[in-house]
Amino acid sequence: IQNAVVNRVVEDFVDITTPLKQFTDAVHVPEGTPGRDVNFNDKAAVLSEWSTRAARTGRMVAAGGSGGNKKLAESLVAAAGQVESLTPQLVNAGRIRLNYMESKAADEHFDNLRMQYADSVARIRNLCDEATDSAHFIKISEEQMQKHTILCEDAIARHEPQKMVEQTTAIARLGNRVLQVAKQEADNSEDPEFIATVNHAADNLQAAITHMVQDAKAVAMNTHNAAAVSRWRESNRALLSSVGQVRRAVTVTPDLNNLHIHDDWEQEIPPPPPPAPLTYSLPPEVAPPRPPLPGGEMPPPRPPPPAETDDEDDMFMHAPLPNQPIMMAAHGLHQEVRQWSSKDNDIIAAAKKMALLMGRLSQLVRGEGGTKRDLIACAKAIAEASEEVTRLAKELARECTDKRMRTSLLQVCERIPTIGTQLKILSTVKATMLGAQETLPRYEMAELQGGTEEDQEATDMLVGNAQNLMQSVKETVRAAESASIKIRTDAGIRLRWVRKQPWYHY
Repeated sequence: IQNAVVNRVVEDFVDITTPLKQFTDAVHVPEGTPGRDVNFNDKAAVLSEWSTRAARTGRMVAAGGSGGNKKLAESLVAAAGQVESLTPQLVNAGRIRLNYMESKAADEHFDNLRMQYADSVARIRNLCDEATDSAHFIKISEEQMQKHTILCEDAIARHEPQKMVEQTTAIARLGNRVLQVAKQEADNSEDPEFIATVNHAADNLQAAITHMVQDAKAVAMNTHNAAAVSRWRESNRALLSSVGQVRRAVTVTPDLNNLHIHDDWEQEIPPPPPPAPLTYSLPPEVAPPRPPLPGGEMPPPRPPPPAETDDEDDMFMHAPLPNQPIMMAAHGLHQEVRQWSSKDNDIIAAAKKMALLMGRLSQLVRGEGGTKRDLIACAKAIAEASEEVTRLAKELARECTDKRMRTSLLQVCERIPTIGTQLKILSTVKATMLGAQETLPRYEMAELQGGTEEDQEATDMLVGNAQNLMQSVKETVRAAESASIKIRTDAGIRLRWVRKQPWYHY
């Protein structure tokens, strides 16, 4: 699915200016030119079709390629809607401008809508680029360039210069898109070494595009010129090599230069034992053959090792019921973080603690043992854990060299303390609604139903707040995982993201 999404981004946004430029030229065709209206209708249809495709791609990226970034997904959907709504307005304004050439108001109205449309298209492309992994984007672009190279070779062999020009133009456009994405990556980073590497690769790519286009022009003028064809092949190979260089430059790999083995492992190798003294003795007797196994020749299969379980796994062993929305929210967070080991990862440890506390809050609200003091204390502990998750996330964000990832992490984590404080207040209100009862009463539908109208309102708000809090922590964990690959090498932050392996991988 991810490959399909990136393919659509590469193909649909390789050229965002030509449909609008051709439509604008059709609008400004002088009156009395033969085929003027037909040309306008054709260019308007091309523009409308491209706009529909671009908007559909934007929504596809929002649905499957935004990486759980809610704000980015909403921006993509809004940008797609704006492109779709502006397109018919622009076409109508163009038709009015076509029919009333002398009207200054019609001309200004068309220019205003044209600029709005161009800005909207550029915005949706930039948002799609932001949501797409740059290395993956460049890899797909590289594959597309190789396909166009094969078509170029076919056009040269058939001596069809027009097709050859079309294919080399497509290669150049893809190269320029890779160049644009590389510059965006350099502008987005604060790591000077990364910026220098990417900019150097981008400069080489820009020079390679220019050389390839110049050599392609010589081939288009005479496809029988073997020397020109050879020069184009050489420059095109250099272009593809430059694209690969850019892809490697933007791909973040772990820095192993400062990797040192811990002192505990640096143990001296013990000297070999002295040779045994020579003895003259009879050879040992050969052992009798082993009797056959009771179950045949094949030994019984080795039982799998017991699954590693954390203490909180007991609470989330079974899926919660539909009438337990708070427990469902806690279970969802636990499912998200249980795939990671909490060793050397304080964010995962704090998130697991929050899931456990929220599960306990669900039990208290349902009346499964506990007092009003326990309910208030549990909510207070959740608020404190919320502040700890936020502190750890902000500490990681400060050392992240990627501006977009840092902003995304800060946006999701800064909501957590506010929601945690609201949860503490709502839990206190819920406990107060229970009146003089010290021990919390047991209700099967306590997470969904309250006693009085005020109690019901407090219950509804508590459920919604708990769901928002667990969702925000989930988004923070995902954003922290992404940001961890781009932290400063001298930051000193030790945050290991190690997936827990199922028993069959041991």
